[in-house]
Amino acid sequence: MIASAATGTGRILLPAIFLLQCGAQLLASEVESGKISADGRQREFLVSTPGSAGPHPAVVVLHGGTLNAQNAMRTTGFEPLVEREGLLAVYPSAIAGHWNDGRRSAHWSSNSGDDVAFIRALVAELVRTGVADAHRIYVTGPSNGGMMTLRLVCEAAELFAAAAPIIASMPADLAPRCRPARPLPVLVMNATADPLVPYGGGSVGLRGERGGVLSTGDTIAFLRKVNGCSAESKTDRLPDADPADGSDVAVISWTDCSSRAPVLLYRIDGAGHRIPRRNEAPRQVVDRLLGPANHDFEAAEAIWSFFRDKRR
Repeated sequence: MIASAATGTGRILLPAIFLLQCGAQLLASEVESGKISADGRQREFLVSTPGSAGPHPAVVVLHGGTLNAQNAMRTTGFEPLVEREGLLAVYPSAIAGHWNDGRRSAHWSSNSGDDVAFIRALVAELVRTGVADAHRIYVTGPSNGGMMTLRLVCEAAELFAAAAPIIASMPADLAPRCRPARPLPVLVMNATADPLVPYGGGSVGLRGERGGVLSTGDTIAFLRKVNGCSAESKTDRLPDADPADGSDVAVISWTDCSSRAPVLLYRIDGAGHRIPRRNEAPRQVVDRLLGPANHDFEAAEAIWSFFRDKRR
């Protein structure tokens, strides 16, 4: 069943589950679809809600390019956390599969709509209806979704308690105009052998047709400057749980920050344009196209561990 509610930015269509009072008890987690009007367009999303009463911490998960909310729900690994951690997983869909992440030279950028306005409207309604905790809203996503995550850091940091772009760096077109409203704890998760979003920066895509990004190092330096972090860092290495995957992971953290907003980098040495998952089945065609996947850890688990204690 779908219920509707008016907002200042348009009209939002919400699952009836959204309109439950905080005292109501749900029996189990549920996945519902919703629609919202933002920037003059009808936009769609999925929400996975735990069985406990809200308001809940909420993780906005932005899918990769050419994909959609259903794909993000299946592949990013947040679903097992919904009931266990009592969190809300929110999966918006981009227009025609592409987020307007700030790459002006990307071929879809002129037809992607105002995705910042879309996420603003969605977050506002989740908070207004009492299902999301305004002080514990987080944003993450891979690839195009990770670059959109960085655009939200630049233009809507006041909405979130922390952010985590995956296999994504700061779009080169966005960097000169990035002015975050406040420092935000950020975890970056990038792979050194990524053929689509090069670790060292440059053109995006197999043929370089999707704009450009800063290097991972320059992205981290930008975030450290915003957050007032010193150059002092700590490096830990994760256990190499799957030596056969040909990659391992260094976790580099900058925590000496005047803003108290740390910056973390999961540097995945030897892996490609893939979300790290422990038990992902081998996919030879995908491995050849995007590079190998790392199986040493679950990206969603690491991201939630970073998010868990952050509050706006």
